Amino acid sequence: VQGLSLANVPKALERLKAVGLTAQQTGHDNVRTVYCHPLSGVDAEELIDARPLCREVTELFLGDRFYSDLPRKFNIGICGKPGASLHYWTQDIGLLATRGPDGETMFHLVVGGNQGQNPHLASHLPVLVPPERVVEVVRALLNLFCEQGSREKRDRARFAYLVEALGVEGVLAELDQRLEIPLVPCTSPPELPAGHDDLVGWLGQRQAGKWALGLAAPVGRLGWQQLEGLSIAAKRWASGMLRCTLDQGIVVIDVPTGFKDAVATMAARYGLSGQADSIVRNVVACTGKQFCNIAVTETKAHALKLIDELRRRALAMHGIRIHISGCPSACALHHTADIGLKGVRVRRLLGTREGFDVYLGGGINSQLHLALPYKTGVDVDQLPQLVEEVLREFYLRHKPGQTFSSFWRERLRDTRAAATGERDYCPPVWECERCGHHFHGEDPPIYCPQCAGLRRHFARLELEDTVETLPAVSEAAAQPSLAEARADLAFAAGVASLSGSV
Repeated sequence: VQGLSLANVPKALERLKAVGLTAQQTGHDNVRTVYCHPLSGVDAEELIDARPLCREVTELFLGDRFYSDLPRKFNIGICGKPGASLHYWTQDIGLLATRGPDGETMFHLVVGGNQGQNPHLASHLPVLVPPERVVEVVRALLNLFCEQGSREKRDRARFAYLVEALGVEGVLAELDQRLEIPLVPCTSPPELPAGHDDLVGWLGQRQAGKWALGLAAPVGRLGWQQLEGLSIAAKRWASGMLRCTLDQGIVVIDVPTGFKDAVATMAARYGLSGQADSIVRNVVACTGKQFCNIAVTETKAHALKLIDELRRRALAMHGIRIHISGCPSACALHHTADIGLKGVRVRRLLGTREGFDVYLGGGINSQLHLALPYKTGVDVDQLPQLVEEVLREFYLRHKPGQTFSSFWRERLRDTRAAATGERDYCPPVWECERCGHHFHGEDPPIYCPQCAGLRRHFARLELEDTVETLPAVSEAAAQPSLAEARADLAFAAGVASLSGSV
C-alpha cells in the first residue's frame, strides 16, 4: 500500500489488522510472507488446501523475537498441487505436495533457493514430509539457519550458502538431529512444472457451478478505485474473496455460473480484464525506483512503455515472459524468466542513463534453468528493438516444439554477454510525408498508423555520421529564448504577408 502520509499510517495499520492483515515482520532479517497457490481451496487439481499450513507456519514466527533476527531474510512457499510453479524452486524452503507410498498426501522438501545477485535453484532433500509435521520441519530448518547461518557478510548470509556449505547430506543429518522421529525417505524427485501458471481468464473450480476470474493488472499496479470496485463485485456476485497471484494479477473466486458476465463487466468498468493480450499478461515488474530506495532504475513506467511499443510493432508473446527488476535483488524474479531485465546505469555520450542487463533462457526447458546473460548495458530506449529482435529470431529459426528458453540457451551456451553501444539497436526512422509520423523499423509499415497513408508515402531519414562528435549541449541552451522565439515569429509573419500567404 503506497503513498500513505505519516499521520495516516496508524489508522491504516488498524484497518488492516481488523481484517487479518499485518505488516509485522514483512521486512529486514526475518521470515517473509508465507505463501501458497493463489487457487488453494478451489483448485480442482490440488491434493491439499495449503492455507491452514501457511497460517500455522506464520504463527510459528510472527511476533517471536527469536525469529526476528535471522542472519538474513527467509522465504517459504507451500504448494498443495503437483507440478508446483517455478516460484517454489527459488525459495529458502519449498514444500511441494505429492502422493506418498500408500497414496496419502505428503510434501517433497526443497531448500536453499535464492534469487538475487547469486541465484540458486533449490536442492531436493530426499524425504517426504506429512502435513502434520510441516511446522516441526520448518522450525528445525529455521533453527539450523539461526545457529549456523553466516552473519559476517550479508552477501553470503542467505540460507542457500549454508545449504551449499553443508551439502544435501549435511542438511539431512542436521534435520534428523532436530526431529524426534525421522522423516520418510524418498529418492524420486518432485514433479517439475510443465509451464508457468496462467491465471488470467475464467478458471473452473472444483466446486460445481463455481468459477474463478483471473484479472491482469498491468505490471501489478492497482488503484484504490479498482480494488474497491472489485471488492464490491466480489461481495455482490460471489463470496467476497479476492486472491493475489504471483504474477501481479488478482483473482475473484466463487463466482456462480449465472453471474459470470456481471462480474466480468464490472471488472472491465475499472480497466481490468480476463481477456488481456499476450503482452500484458506476460510482463512483470518490481516496485522500481519510484517507491524503492535501493532500486537503480524505474521499472513499472518503463514496462508500460515497453508494452505499448511492442503492441505498436504487432508482436505477440505466445507465453514468453518478460520480468523487470530495478536492481540485483531480483524481486521480479528475472533470473527465471524467458527474458529477464536487471536495472543498471549505462554511460552514454551525454552522461549516464537508466538501462538494463538482459538475460535469456530462464524458466522451464525440460528441467528448471536460470537465465543466461545476453547483453549488458542496454539503454532503456533500446529495449523495444532488442526484444523485437530476440522474439523474431526465435519465431524464425526455432525447431518444431522448441521453447523460447531452450532455443536461446542453445544459442548462448558458449558465448559471453556483449556490452551494448550507443548505436546498437537503433533501427531506421521512416517519416510519413503526409502527416509527419515517424516509424522505427527495418522497413516502413504497409500504411501509416496515424493518417492511413500508404507505404509509398514514407521516406527514410538519414542520421548524420557526425552526431557523436558534437559537444554536449545543455537542455536550457538548446531551447530558444522567449525573445528569440518572438523574433522568429515576427520574421515569419513578415515573410507570409510579403508573399500573400495567410
